[in-house]
Amino acid sequence: MIIATVKVNHISIMRSIFYLLDKPGGSFSAVEQELPEPGPGEMLVRTRRVSVCQSDVVIQRVGLPRIKSWPAVILHEVSATVEAVGAGVTKFAPGDLIGIGCDIPCGDRACLYCGDKGTGDWTCCPNTQATGHEFPGFARTHAILPDWFVDLGPIMKFPVGFDPDHACQLEPLACCLEGMTRVNNCITNRVVVLIGAGSQSTYALQCAQAMGARKIILVNRGAERLERVLRDFGDERVVGIRWDEQVVENVFTACQPFNEPHFVMMNVPAREGYELSVKLLGYGSVLDAHAGVKGAGGKPRITHEVDLNNDIHYKLQCLQATHGSSMHGIRLAHELLTGGKLPKLGLMTNVTERFRPSQILEAIQRAADGDSLKVIIDFDHP
Repeated sequence: MIIATVKVNHISIMRSIFYLLDKPGGSFSAVEQELPEPGPGEMLVRTRRVSVCQSDVVIQRVGLPRIKSWPAVILHEVSATVEAVGAGVTKFAPGDLIGIGCDIPCGDRACLYCGDKGTGDWTCCPNTQATGHEFPGFARTHAILPDWFVDLGPIMKFPVGFDPDHACQLEPLACCLEGMTRVNNCITNRVVVLIGAGSQSTYALQCAQAMGARKIILVNRGAERLERVLRDFGDERVVGIRWDEQVVENVFTACQPFNEPHFVMMNVPAREGYELSVKLLGYGSVLDAHAGVKGAGGKPRITHEVDLNNDIHYKLQCLQATHGSSMHGIRLAHELLTGGKLPKLGLMTNVTERFRPSQILEAIQRAADGDSLKVIIDFDHP
């Protein structure tokens, strides 16, 4: 374990390792920093696992406007063990295994979205924060969580003996469930189309199976990852379709005996994904534009003409977008994880997708590969 404790004037000072990304396109360096004991309402946590998000890939390669200063502490899909709690903390205790969401309260206890009496819709707050963006991420061995984070933040405790590999996937799974549950009754006994075969679609595939979907159609350009997901996660309800010139026709054919899909989740962060998704909508279709397009210059404009009368009204179509997660998705993800509803989750990470914290750059590069699913960095083995 990379930490030491010394006492200065009877105050414990902890030395932790931060893995700092120096700049967009840059590299990581290990820097020792001191952490005090947690104060009232605060909590000291030790990072156990961090899984790599595609946002981390973008940040490392080109940066993001939300990160205002460099070097930066990135990575946000985390499981951790509580090491110490400050005075007044009762929800957590030393030894607890926790998972932490990425989207977090703004810190204003009076905020209508994030505060003590807020709605919990943190991604709607004009001062929204996210770990690995405005709030330092978990490319570090230890972190002090402030009192408002401990009180209001998306922190879930897992049972004794729960796998930290699975707990670190609480956040990306919650993001997926936000999209699949915003509209009622669009998954159970329905036809689900997932555009892309990356980690979010693989989460959605497993969730759709657990939620009783009638048929799940997985669309992807590359054959290698499509074949991997079908092999490891498919069942009699799952159909794989290559994204080629006949993809629209082939998807509608696969929907039979229905004429079109009931739910389409677009998990490809590219303009082409949006263009394909709207071609697949029919009567009663719900579209979740789940993967936004962003880069160093911000978010490009992608336009689409909508017929509010003939499509939205008379076809009962629903166009929505979800990004990030609130406590709604966090609780659903926790329920599926602790309830054993995702028995194949461990297959998302093979031996080539496991790294040590000294290999963060290599882990991010592996996450960018066309055949990878979920890369995990194991902080228990520095």
